[in-house]
Amino acid sequence: MSEPSRDRRAALLRLGALCGLALAGDVLAAVTAAKRPGAQPQFLTADELALTGVLAELIIPQTDTPGALAVGAHYTADHLLHACVAEPEQAATRAVLAKLDSAAQRDGSKRFVALPAARQVALLHALDNGTAPFDGSDGRAFRQLKSLVAFAYYTSEAGASQELAYLPFPGGFTGNVRITPSTRTWAL
Repeated sequence: MSEPSRDRRAALLRLGALCGLALAGDVLAAVTAAKRPGAQPQFLTADELALTGVLAELIIPQTDTPGALAVGAHYTADHLLHACVAEPEQAATRAVLAKLDSAAQRDGSKRFVALPAARQVALLHALDNGTAPFDGSDGRAFRQLKSLVAFAYYTSEAGASQELAYLPFPGGFTGNVRITPSTRTWAL
């Protein structure tokens, strides 16, 4: 039997990481990375991390619940990029961050983080759709970064408990149920 392709292997590793079946230590470390005082970037440079923080807040902004920036999703995404993402995807992420900053400077003579919010959002729509000055591969790299930010946010305490509802026993818990010979059990 032939060996699975590298793309398939990478997809299975990512699926395992998201399901908590593989790389559990790295994923748990990523979830707590933002909680360390003075946390330093592990993969991204300081400028790239600052840009990722702005992107995180644009992806999941603060509303009546904290946004992605407030929970440190950019630090978690940085750790996930370092520990769980293959080198080609790491390079694509770095390239798309550089291209985003370059497009911002070309259009407005300012770095992306200094642009007005409306212009930032317009550039992100172009990036997400793969329209000029971006292409389809840029859009894929950005969507991967968005998925890392979303994972980081929804595994944070605020994302899991304030944004989402947590029910330890969906449908309630009835601990003392009378059992008779005609009582049926639940199929799992």
